[in-house]
Amino acid sequence: MSETKQNIIDAGCEAMVAKSYNGAGLNEILKEAGVPKGSFYHFFKSKEELGIAIIEKSVDENIQALRQRLSDRSKTPVQRLRAYYEWAREHLLSVGFRRECLISKLALEIGTLSGPMQSAVRCGWDQWRSIIAQCIREGQAAGEIDPNQDAEALSDFMISAFEGVLIRVQVNNDIAPVDEFLHFVFEVLIPPRK
Repeated sequence: MSETKQNIIDAGCEAMVAKSYNGAGLNEILKEAGVPKGSFYHFFKSKEELGIAIIEKSVDENIQALRQRLSDRSKTPVQRLRAYYEWAREHLLSVGFRRECLISKLALEIGTLSGPMQSAVRCGWDQWRSIIAQCIREGQAAGEIDPNQDAEALSDFMISAFEGVLIRVQVNNDIAPVDEFLHFVFEVLIPPRK
C-alpha cells in the first residue's frame, strides 16, 4: 500500500474515532493526512470507500491482537480468552477510556446508511466469531467449557456483550463495565471447572 493511501486511512481513522463517520469531514481528513483532494480520488472513489478501508484496518488490528493472545499455548483455552479481555481492559485504562472501538461506533452510525459498510463490519465480526469459537471449542475439548454450549453462539454473545461494554465504558468514563463482563463471562457463564 502506498504511503499516501495509508496516511489517508490513518487520518480518517483518527477523525472517525474522535468525531464519527458523519462528523469527520473529508477536507479535514485530507488536511490532517497532508494530501490534496485530487489525490484522494486516486485512491478512493468516495468517503464510503474510505470508510470501508478504515473498518478493514480496524478489523485487522483487532484480529492481530486476538490471535496473539489466543495462540499462547502456555495457557489453557479459557485463560487465553480471559487474557484477551484483560488485555483490552488494560488498554482502555492506558488510554484513559478515550480510544473507542471504531467498529462498534461505526456500526451504530452506519446501521441504516451504507450496505457496503455494514457488510465490512459484519465480515469483521464473523472473523472474530470464528477465532473466538475455535478457542471455545478447544476449551470444550479440554473440559474447561461445557460441551453442550454452542461455540459459535457463545462467541457471538461474547462479542456483542463486549461491544456493549465498550460503549458503556465511554459513557460512564469508568472501567466497571469491563470488570462486570469479566465476572459474568468467566465466573458465571464459563465458571472455573472443579
